[in-house]
Amino acid sequence: MRSRDIAFCLAEDRLDCETGLRLAILSLCRHCPDTPVYVYRPPLTPQFAPWVQRFPQVTLIPHKPDGAIQWNCKPQALKPLLEKGYREVVWLDSDVLVTNDCRELFTSLDERVVAMAQEPACQPEQGTEQRTRGWGLPVGRTLPFTLNSAVVRVTRHHMTLLERWKEYLDDPRYVSFQTVPFEERPIHMHGDQEVLSALLGSREFADIPLRIFGTGTEIIHLGGELGYSAMERIRGLGKPLPTFMHAIAGKPWLWFSGEPYWSRRDLFCWHRRLLQELSPYVYEARRYRHQLGSDPAWMYKRTLTGTIFRLLGLGHFALRGLPLSMAAGAAQSLRTTLHPAHGRPKPQGA
Repeated sequence: MRSRDIAFCLAEDRLDCETGLRLAILSLCRHCPDTPVYVYRPPLTPQFAPWVQRFPQVTLIPHKPDGAIQWNCKPQALKPLLEKGYREVVWLDSDVLVTNDCRELFTSLDERVVAMAQEPACQPEQGTEQRTRGWGLPVGRTLPFTLNSAVVRVTRHHMTLLERWKEYLDDPRYVSFQTVPFEERPIHMHGDQEVLSALLGSREFADIPLRIFGTGTEIIHLGGELGYSAMERIRGLGKPLPTFMHAIAGKPWLWFSGEPYWSRRDLFCWHRRLLQELSPYVYEARRYRHQLGSDPAWMYKRTLTGTIFRLLGLGHFALRGLPLSMAAGAAQSLRTTLHPAHGRPKPQGA
């Protein structure tokens, strides 16, 4: 594989998410050696710069991509790397771990193909059409599921798509809605992945082939009650560990931070803490405990209940939390039956 074939791109501007960024880098360096990794890291902490210098394949960029607003930075980050001459560039969210050499998933694709993850099936308002129509675009195709931008592969063939994506992220209406609480935004204004979904469903870009990484088999969204559902866990039995682990809700490295998300003593938070204790992301993260450069105590949080579930899971990544996911699914079905207007799952964390 030539060095100009493929590059990875990550960005993180949240101070409390640097641990996830480090883990993402470590997993890429382990499984995709010698492949360029570009990392946007503003603000640059004094600890991060010397740490990342240990990895020759990583290029540190200590500022935001030009024109980026918070996490709305993907087209601004990807386009300059394609202009450098890479055949394809893969965006990874900073809370994604790769579990094997994932390069073949991308380099084997035709250059016309956009590869993306799939949103957890538990999320409401699935599909692309509502997002496309929200932006007033003519619908060119309709996908029955929602796209998730935790993993995005583009090539030089997609420069027009990236330019249009950036154009919509710069739209004053979109910028204004990013200051509004998430639950009060229209669906097509939720975030940058909604905009990309709208564009890929539009007539202008309907001819772009898509390669979708399926939830539960190729990517696991972890942290929420139903992000990694019982059905997805069952589908994973007998299959290898999914390539991508996404800590989508409730970052596990913040376990000891004192945040209300982790510290409240109610059934909801107890359930979330238990899911994190059993999370395949946490187990995979342990590979890098000695290289992380920060306290790994959160990886080894133990409770009696968690130990029982761990033993019942027989060491299998999908089985450890299966009873919890089944209970959450049953509770969600009951809530929907009794209170249809209030039965929707809560939005996953960024």
